[in-house]
Amino acid sequence: METYEEIYNRMSEKYTAESGCEIDPSSDIAIRLRVLAGEIYNAGCSFEWLKRQMFADTASSESLDNLAAERGITRKAATYAEGELIFSVNETLDYPIEIPEGTVAATNGETPVRVYTTEAAVLPQATFSVRVHAKAELPGYKGNIASGTAEVPVNVPAGIDAVTNATFIGGDDEESDETLRSRIKKSYLNRPNPANAAFYKQLAESVDGIDKAGTVERFSGAGTVGVFVARKDWDVTDEALAEVSALIQKNKPLGVVASVFRANHIDVDLDVSVKAVEGYESAEVVQLITNAFTDYIGTIDLGGTFYLSELGRYLYSTGCIQNYEFDGSMQTMTSSGSQFFRPGDITIEVD
Repeated sequence: METYEEIYNRMSEKYTAESGCEIDPSSDIAIRLRVLAGEIYNAGCSFEWLKRQMFADTASSESLDNLAAERGITRKAATYAEGELIFSVNETLDYPIEIPEGTVAATNGETPVRVYTTEAAVLPQATFSVRVHAKAELPGYKGNIASGTAEVPVNVPAGIDAVTNATFIGGDDEESDETLRSRIKKSYLNRPNPANAAFYKQLAESVDGIDKAGTVERFSGAGTVGVFVARKDWDVTDEALAEVSALIQKNKPLGVVASVFRANHIDVDLDVSVKAVEGYESAEVVQLITNAFTDYIGTIDLGGTFYLSELGRYLYSTGCIQNYEFDGSMQTMTSSGSQFFRPGDITIEVD
């Protein structure tokens, strides 16, 4: 594309050639040409922008959303991390303590992450602790926190001596342009039709609350298919399962019996020793490694393979470790079309 100077110079040269007069830079005609050159340049920029928005390789933001919609794909919204808060007492009591829904705990630091219980619970008498399901207060990746980091009570009931947490996972920022672009391009390479697995996978993953889908052909014999759906963190809700089932029943070809199920999860434990890069605190390393682990697990489709080598690449990409060593219990694993991997227990030793 021509620059503003190139446009103005070309117009000036043409004017001089046609009129036989040199243009005085302070003259009225020079001012007119500069204004016109600026408008032509702005129009050219707009045309260049429009050209980029026409193709998935170069489109962005709303234009990319529109291209995705043409393929039956929608940008995934930000999600909330979920986990458990653990409320405890130092000595058992002879009365129960009620823990209301919405009880809040937070992490330490300049920008604490707040998490809250999503259900009411009771710490029974003669019991030291109770675990309660909870979620991050705000959606996004930052809600994924390592176990033992949310230890600041905010509105914890009287009588509770301590609060902590199990690992919170599942928090994602709104899907980025690059990730959405990748899904659009894959839809062209593997075109779905009612006769292949991509058709059912795309339908299922278009439903909110469904992160992954897989299929098992001839699930109950000829002419049948099993569609298995999952979320990256917690179980698929009944509402989401029903929506997937209705969508598939509406669009499946005649003669095909399609059944929708929750996928079975395989918990993958992380047990790793790492050598930290100088300048990183142990707690920061634990959080970064935890996030890298959950990120990698989240990329594996139903029926995919968990590779130790690929996990190692994710760990190194955090930039916070010099080396790592997995426990001997960890190994490469492959799931079936009805299974998905989910983060299990996480043990990280930082040197």
